[in-house]
Amino acid sequence: MILSFEFHYISQNALLENMLESICRDFEISYKIGKKENVINLYVKGDEQVLTDFSNFIAQRLPLSIFFKSTAVNVVETIENTMENINECTLCVPYTPKTIFTCQDKDSVLFLNPLINNEVGIATFNAKGVLLKENTTTIIDANETKSFDTLYDEVSKLVSSGEEVYINSASGSYVIGKIDESFKEKKDFIVIPTDLSVVEKMVVCRENEIKALASLEKPTIKFKVNLLYSSKDILAENRVKLKLSDELLLQNICERLHRDGIDFIYRDENKSVTCKYALEIDGKFTLLPQVEVCVLENGEILIISGDGYSAPVIKKNLKKFDVAAHAQFASIMQEHNLFDKKVSCFYLSKTNDDVLMHISEKTGMLDLIKFPIDKDIKEIFASISEDEIGQRLLANYKQQFPEFYANALNYQIPDNAPNNIYTIFGLVAVILGISDNIKDGSEKVVELAEDFGGQKGPSIDFLLIDKESIKSDFDILKLIRSSISFKLAGSDDTTLSFGLMEALAFFLSNSSDSCKENLSSEKTLLCGSFFGVRRFAELACKNIQASSKICLNRELPIDN
Repeated sequence: MILSFEFHYISQNALLENMLESICRDFEISYKIGKKENVINLYVKGDEQVLTDFSNFIAQRLPLSIFFKSTAVNVVETIENTMENINECTLCVPYTPKTIFTCQDKDSVLFLNPLINNEVGIATFNAKGVLLKENTTTIIDANETKSFDTLYDEVSKLVSSGEEVYINSASGSYVIGKIDESFKEKKDFIVIPTDLSVVEKMVVCRENEIKALASLEKPTIKFKVNLLYSSKDILAENRVKLKLSDELLLQNICERLHRDGIDFIYRDENKSVTCKYALEIDGKFTLLPQVEVCVLENGEILIISGDGYSAPVIKKNLKKFDVAAHAQFASIMQEHNLFDKKVSCFYLSKTNDDVLMHISEKTGMLDLIKFPIDKDIKEIFASISEDEIGQRLLANYKQQFPEFYANALNYQIPDNAPNNIYTIFGLVAVILGISDNIKDGSEKVVELAEDFGGQKGPSIDFLLIDKESIKSDFDILKLIRSSISFKLAGSDDTTLSFGLMEALAFFLSNSSDSCKENLSSEKTLLCGSFFGVRRFAELACKNIQASSKICLNRELPIDN
């Protein structure tokens, strides 16, 4: 009897194939593994009982992954022989199910040892123990079960009592501490839940986000803090980045903290090494990749930052382009093998200039739409006032919101502000009094739009300067005039912010339709860090995919 396991795995990093091979060898079953593009097939042979036992075994040993799309199991007559050979996995990865089972096995000589290397990929540790230091004095030298047990208990006691502990290990160099009432002023940290079960005590999350957190890669995800936790007045921000522990050292500490009633600790990577207490590896170690993702409602996972899980073969082409947008365009074309297609690409970034592009054999690479920004608000207001309607609009705005008008007029737009929608949102935020600066204003507009509870926002103008041309600049003046009009009409900041986001999504949809009609575009590619805003990405995808097929980065970050 032959079972065929089919895995749709959208990465070329060879991790899954090697994991499957290790599982089959440990079970001592007859197997064959092969690959066709993004589909990995595992064939195993045995009688009904053996295959039932193997199915249970693989369910325990195979971790979730942010690169998994789907799986299927079927009984087949023969093993297919036309598959590609599997490559060696050259990644260093967080602990696998096998590794943590070994660490938690009381009968194992490696019980509680945080230095266990995985069965696949590069070895994480070549070390004999872990040192806990108080200032420069080693107070615990842990190198076997009993001393590791003591180490975890001591670190848990220190953190529970309010002490910070500096850790230098495979997950990086960072400080951990307890999140409590004294935490209010801290910023730029990552929340580490001490157990997956406590995540929803702090943040609003969906089932597919919980699964992503628990995946092998242990990604960071940005969440909104829930109302119950916000009422405790512990966090200064209403959004936090959160991830689970990704190495056994911190995982064992978290288990003790959870047992002792501590649900959340912080990970501060920016703090200098001034802690009284420090944990150091006694030996060498390899740093684990860190990755941040955004999980869409349909289950699509976008990598916002971190290319440590990407196959080297697909990363090298990014270095061939000077323009970030062109590099990202090429990266999606490579991942989806679209070089012989007519495709359009919409690149919206938080850090680089935005551009809407198209490529085909006939046209070559075309930059269709750009988003130039006049870096002087006085000049922007002067341009709006060139007609009588604009003059009245600004006069009414000045009369109704004199403070906002004066602050905007005196604000100096940074010369290095990128020419992109994110900057434009920040500029609108300054003009409408949502923020006193573009940097905070851009993010404030995004957060307010995400908080909007309605279904429809105001129809803010997203237009081109030349509506009849395929190549044109974005009309920022029309957008600002439209935004001011809705402000004067009584729209609140949250509604206006969602209107900006929703109108942008419709603008992209219309642009996609135009590319399809005028340039015979076959697919629409979406990339750039602005698509890491979950609600915007969902709006944009929903509107565009009604008439065009969408492609997103699979294993590379959505921006560079």
